[in-house]
Amino acid sequence: MNTMPESRYPAVEATIEQIRYWVPTIADVARTVEARDEGSWLLSIEPHLATACPVAIALRQDGRFDISLAGETYEDRVFQSLDQLVVLLESIVDGQVIQRRWISAVTGVPQGVETLVQLGAIGLLWRNGAEPDGGVQRHDRHFLPYRRQP
Repeated sequence: MNTMPESRYPAVEATIEQIRYWVPTIADVARTVEARDEGSWLLSIEPHLATACPVAIALRQDGRFDISLAGETYEDRVFQSLDQLVVLLESIVDGQVIQRRWISAVTGVPQGVETLVQLGAIGLLWRNGAEPDGGVQRHDRHFLPYRRQP
């Protein structure tokens, strides 16, 4: 494993440690892979349940991150507080993800993809992508939680 120089931002290293502490709680429902490259800490989470949302994240030393959710990649994202990154991952595992596809009502041609994640108890909605202007229909794909409730 390559090592990334210690971050100049202690909040980044603290967030990485929070996530590392949390990852074993999902070991029974997902496969996780952690790595580092020259500038990022990388985490991939692949749920055992096919209808749950896979996620991969690359957290950079400056606190910005790239994230892939169910095959859609969003680059150079940032939160006001890195603590929200842990909440984002927990919400994904809890099945709080909608992948919204926008389709032209006239031609049926895809016009865009938007991903929405309800951030648990903090009451925020993380979203990336945007609704195209006029004449579109939305098709929502909901994801199940990684852990099925009895």
